[in-house]
Amino acid sequence: MNDCFISRDFVNDDAKATISDYGAHVLEWAPNGQPSVLWHPKAIHFSAGTAIRGGIPVIFPWFNSGFDNGHIAGKKPKHGFGRISFWHYDKDASTDAFARYTLGSADAHPDWLATLSGSAERPAAFSATYEVRCGAEFQASLTVTNTGDVPFTYESALHTYFAIGDIEHVQISGLGGAEFLDTTLDDDPKRVQPDKPITFDGSMVDRIYFAGGENGHDVVRILDERLGRMITVGKSGSKNTVVWNPGEDAGDAIGDMEAGEWRGFVCVEAANCRGNATTLNPGESAALSQIVHVE
Repeated sequence: MNDCFISRDFVNDDAKATISDYGAHVLEWAPNGQPSVLWHPKAIHFSAGTAIRGGIPVIFPWFNSGFDNGHIAGKKPKHGFGRISFWHYDKDASTDAFARYTLGSADAHPDWLATLSGSAERPAAFSATYEVRCGAEFQASLTVTNTGDVPFTYESALHTYFAIGDIEHVQISGLGGAEFLDTTLDDDPKRVQPDKPITFDGSMVDRIYFAGGENGHDVVRILDERLGRMITVGKSGSKNTVVWNPGEDAGDAIGDMEAGEWRGFVCVEAANCRGNATTLNPGESAALSQIVHVE
């Protein structure tokens, strides 16, 4: 691994975790007595400009290719620049159970800042702080502040890959009655989740739920029959929950995964995306948090 791709281990009486400075990317979290709750492929590829697969990519400041004025926007890089940037590790603030990372305008290409504000003449300015607490429970929180003189709108998500025994033996509950966009279909039609768990049959599931804030559904549970555990995922500052597994056809076509590895994870993500993007006026801040524990 290139020396610039530093990964840090956090070990305490309750858990262990590994975080890469590249993307402030959490690669692993395992409470004592449990296998890792986070999934990553057998081979992790570190390359500048390429996102790390698995763990928790930090999606910022746009989701997928962005969304403006009710339409997919075509912004690049995909899922924003947060996950392909080298974040600054705050050694003085961090401990064996807590990590703080920061990212600011000086770390971003001018074109990205212009894309964020919508104006090359008046680019956005921001500071972002990412804090991770890794004990018997796991908490990650992304706080973004507008440090400039123009408002900007951003999307964000904590794109968490949860390790599971087999995707076809998993049930996800807590989203019954919530509306969602089914992005596996043309024009992303809106659907309503039946009052029963989400299950998987080997085909792609890619859904953006309107879940959080005034809509409720702030706690999701992943029942894993094969590993015999329940993962509880809570969140705050989030109006969307994304649920994704690529399924067999798309999963086996992903270049940085081996055939069949798609069976070993499901993504459940606290997010603010599409029409629920966050707008910050100069001086304003907003936080997106996710907390996880295992039963």
